[in-house]
Amino acid sequence: MILAAILWIAAVVLVFTHPGYRDALGHLKGADFVHFYTLGHIARTGDIGVLYDTVAQHALQTRLVPESAPDTFLPIYPPQTALLFAPLAGLSYGAAALFWAAVTIGVYALVLRAAWRPARAVLSDARFVAAAAAGFPPFWNLVLHGQTTTVPLLGFGLGSLALAGRRRFLAGLAFGLLAIKPQFGLELAAVMLVCGEWAIVAGLSVSVVAQAGAAVVMLGASVLGTYADTLRHLPEYAPLLEPKPYQLHSIRAVANLLPTSWLGTVVWATLSVAVTIRTIRVWRTGAPVAVRLGLLIVATVLVSPHLTIYDATVLALPLLWLGAWVGTEPRADRPAMYWSTVYWLFVTLLLPTALLIRVQISVLILGWLFLTVSWAVVCVYRPTPDTTG
Repeated sequence: MILAAILWIAAVVLVFTHPGYRDALGHLKGADFVHFYTLGHIARTGDIGVLYDTVAQHALQTRLVPESAPDTFLPIYPPQTALLFAPLAGLSYGAAALFWAAVTIGVYALVLRAAWRPARAVLSDARFVAAAAAGFPPFWNLVLHGQTTTVPLLGFGLGSLALAGRRRFLAGLAFGLLAIKPQFGLELAAVMLVCGEWAIVAGLSVSVVAQAGAAVVMLGASVLGTYADTLRHLPEYAPLLEPKPYQLHSIRAVANLLPTSWLGTVVWATLSVAVTIRTIRVWRTGAPVAVRLGLLIVATVLVSPHLTIYDATVLALPLLWLGAWVGTEPRADRPAMYWSTVYWLFVTLLLPTALLIRVQISVLILGWLFLTVSWAVVCVYRPTPDTTG
């Protein structure tokens, strides 16, 4: 409760006690949201030639929000992102940023409440759960950055409800929302394909195709080709996408510390394969949906090629689900150790150690949590042909 109060009082002070669109520290209010606000204007006006042109888009952004001139963004988001924010382009920047912050907070609260309800017999202190959710450092960063991680969070939340009801195709449709941030879908796609979850794969494919179709209808057929060309050059942009390495929280953040980039890539790829193999084994067990999907989300964060602090907001779901399982499964080993690990994960997400010692300890802690819980799951449950139990 103290942590949540401190974080949100600080947010209010930063945003509302300084006039104009730059806060008391000189940062643009809403931060990354100005990029999405600009994309919304592009979709609204139909000036599609600007959608993946960095220079032209920055010029448009500066015209819309002159205070954002020092901030430049690489246009790498899929075209449906522009459609998502088109309705907000009719508002002023300040009003649109506040509206998106309210949407982010509302979706986060609803998704976590839905995830908590089946676990409320174990995690019975509703005030504690609410305070922990409000004080989760990635969520705080998500709201202040005006980012879009709310959409993948909603996808995972809706997908879990569909899987719990044995509606695999609907789960796939929900997981299709991860396409707004494609790095979130890599682990999911690999696990579903290897495990033969064809109904989920079908739903996921329909969802992604529908989003692409909407982009073509609204923005023109050429937009997909332009986006594909942008993705092809993405490795060249990697250093520009990560100006603050201390904000990164995946295996890649630690692997990048190795002497050469190729060695870092090899280590990241090798560890990612190991995590994926472990996740596949977990998915094939008879563990509850929340446990298997929770570990899959943790694996998604670990193997992501690019995961900034606000993207770690999706961890709120597995931390809750896995904590409930540890508290109810008598064969789960040492639940106190799980909660101690979660505590230190909070600490290292709030105060990134890479600022001081270069190594992002949060990654090591999350890896330990994944290893210990997945080990407990595969020891408790045996593989089963029905993976939606």
